[in-house]
Amino acid sequence: MFRQRNSGGQRFSVSLVTVGLTICVMLNVAYSQTAAVVDDSHYPDLSITNSQDCDSCDSHGCVDGECGCDSFACDSISGPNWIGPDCYAAACDCGGPCLCGQGIGGRENASDWLRLDTPLTDALLDFQNRQTDKELLILENHARHRGNDPVVIVGGQARLSFLAATTNAEDKFPYLGRFPTDFSGSTATDARMLHANAHATVHLTSYASVYSELLFSDVFSFSDFKQGSLQVRQAYAVIGDFRVSPFFLYIGKKNVGFGDFSTLSPFTQSVTWHYFAALAEGIGGGYHDDRWDITLAGINGGRGIRLNDSPEQGKLNNMAANVTYTLGDYRDRQLQLGGGFLLGTIYDGFTAEHLDRNQFGEDYNSAWSVNARLDIDRITLAGEYVTTTDDWPVTQSQVFAYRTEAAYWFDRGPCGSHASVSWSSGEQGPSGSEFEFNNQLVIGYGKRFSPRCRASVEYVRSSGFAPLIDITTVSDRDVVQDSVVLGLNLIL
Repeated sequence: MFRQRNSGGQRFSVSLVTVGLTICVMLNVAYSQTAAVVDDSHYPDLSITNSQDCDSCDSHGCVDGECGCDSFACDSISGPNWIGPDCYAAACDCGGPCLCGQGIGGRENASDWLRLDTPLTDALLDFQNRQTDKELLILENHARHRGNDPVVIVGGQARLSFLAATTNAEDKFPYLGRFPTDFSGSTATDARMLHANAHATVHLTSYASVYSELLFSDVFSFSDFKQGSLQVRQAYAVIGDFRVSPFFLYIGKKNVGFGDFSTLSPFTQSVTWHYFAALAEGIGGGYHDDRWDITLAGINGGRGIRLNDSPEQGKLNNMAANVTYTLGDYRDRQLQLGGGFLLGTIYDGFTAEHLDRNQFGEDYNSAWSVNARLDIDRITLAGEYVTTTDDWPVTQSQVFAYRTEAAYWFDRGPCGSHASVSWSSGEQGPSGSEFEFNNQLVIGYGKRFSPRCRASVEYVRSSGFAPLIDITTVSDRDVVQDSVVLGLNLIL
């Protein structure tokens, strides 16, 4: 049974949750819409569609100078009754029809070489979703690009966070969205710019694009050049043209195509991401169509960033593979199944640490993943399971993590909102050991106020204190932290 300490602080935390949820429900009522249930949990469809298939902006009316349509009807794609994805239309003064998938803030004037595209930026820089396949967003946007001249799309995002928390153990705060050493005592309050990142996506030719992302992170503040406070988080080139072929290549530093690691929580990432998300340099290729997404990548050897690791530097001796199958043409009536494999992980060494790039294991400890997501009208169910194939020498146990989640969408439109519940857990120790698990419960509410702003409130209960560094000596299975996390995303 958990030790009961600091009950007054816990009551304070519960009171904050109640007030926060009450405010959010009131905001939802104030901003309630009667639009059709269209999916805002995925990002705007950037697939190739003839603009003439869309209704004009004038037929939908304008809101603050922008087309106010939520969806459009297409006659030539799949029959006269086919209802397309969200319009996210161009400005009403564009002088033409709504372009399918074109984002508010995306100006598709062929004479402009420097552009903003808010939905594309939102998707590329999002920390919650599409963690492992963002190259597809670049390729789809590239296929929609008109003209042969180079185009540069720029954008940025700020993630602002406020946390108020209590713990039942002095100086032990297991919430995975902060470092264990950030706080002391039995209570914590914290306000910060959690992340600020910017990107430049360049469509150079009809078959080549380059993506670069600059990140400031108040969480990843290590002295190592790969994970400093200010870093080039991703930089890679993508070779392919979906108008010609479903195959593509990429080379550079990017999120590894392994697993899914999305979450239905509006701000806090799940335990599966913290345990198994990978970032590495290498080369890969893939296939993409309406049903299948398949990628295979070779990864540079040695200790990578976050998860990936292999026994020797200077060789392409690590690899990752990922497969996703999607059933259903409507995004609010869809089933997605996926699986992946990573040859080498950091759970191969005899020392629990991830700061020394020269420390890597003598042999491979691989990992595999399965994931699923089901969307039925206003309900979304999702889950994922990831595990190593062998024991981690540090704890003499396999490392695995899983998440089970559900969400209810009050409105899936461009100014939609949802409530969610997520349970995720990571385990790496023998049953009954102090370092057996890290558990996380998140109950959240998220609201999108515009394409450039969304906010959230979450109650997070973190149980088990098992930090990666010194895990066998400082862990405490009875620690419980209750937190209120307020989040604000601003997107350019």
